Amino acid sequence: MKNVLYSKVFQSIAGIVVIAGLVGGGYWVWREQKTPKFYDPDIQVGFKYSPDLVGQRAYDERDVADKIVYRIKNGEKVDSPILVTVKWETGLRKVSSVLRYDIRDILLDNADKQFAKQYIKYEKKNERKFDWQGKKAAEMEFEYLSPLGVFIRQRMMILMRDEDTAVYISAQTRQKEYDAINKKYFEKIFRTIGFK
Repeated sequence: MKNVLYSKVFQSIAGIVVIAGLVGGGYWVWREQKTPKFYDPDIQVGFKYSPDLVGQRAYDERDVADKIVYRIKNGEKVDSPILVTVKWETGLRKVSSVLRYDIRDILLDNADKQFAKQYIKYEKKNERKFDWQGKKAAEMEFEYLSPLGVFIRQRMMILMRDEDTAVYISAQTRQKEYDAINKKYFEKIFRTIGFK
């Protein structure tokens, strides 16, 4: 009698575990299918981002002039503004051959100098160079004071598609919320970046 009771309890627990696994797995598949993806055939780079964010192609004149192809925001929410941009540039081989300097180092140095002129109270927090999927890459984080008087922290990845073309993916939010937002949103973007 005791063995029969243990058997029924075990079967019930096993059934609950199987149902929970199926429901959880189904939710994961559904969520993965809902996950927005960015891909641009011209720059041949793509990534995934949270369904909580809103992405759109960048078409206005300034964006086109700056070679920005995509923007991601957290909709109309103003409590914790998020901005992710994707841009690119080409013609870098000439610069590298004239200066006889590694193009990745040139881009990092130029970014640092440009941001120091462009942003109030600009401060570079860190920088690293690495390979990403067999391509040269670099990443830097910095902070600056926005025109609204709020400190912003930005994370920027530079991906060398080849020796002539670089892709820049930048993600920023308010400095005081950066750690939480980076963990919740930016990490997924930077982790899933891929060349196609």
